[in-house]
Amino acid sequence: MTSDSVGAWDPAPHRQPPGYVPQPAPPPAPRRPRFRESGPVRWWGVLIGVCVSLVYYVLVGLVSWSTTSLIGLFLAAVLLAGSAGAVLLVRGDRGMGVGVAVVSGAALSVTMTVLAWSTFNVDQLFV
Repeated sequence: MTSDSVGAWDPAPHRQPPGYVPQPAPPPAPRRPRFRESGPVRWWGVLIGVCVSLVYYVLVGLVSWSTTSLIGLFLAAVLLAGSAGAVLLVRGDRGMGVGVAVVSGAALSVTMTVLAWSTFNVDQLFV
């Protein structure tokens, strides 16, 4: 026996039984959807929104002539800037809308603090 004849035995090819119908291949799996943000929030947009809003609130604060006018003007300014921020979030640059919303929230909290301070005369507690 030679080395060629040792591994050369080949049985009869495998045949399917009569009437065998192979199963169809499974359909390809659907690709997973990719969801991308339609308007991505970028850091420079947020920074621009914060800076513009800060300038806006400083100018509103400079226009006021008393504590009562400061509270009234800041409440009106928060409503106006909040509306502008909502429009920016829906239709414009979302980063700028986030910046405007952050500063408007801070301005509203400052306004409520000043209102509470002047209403309850808290400055008399520290005398």
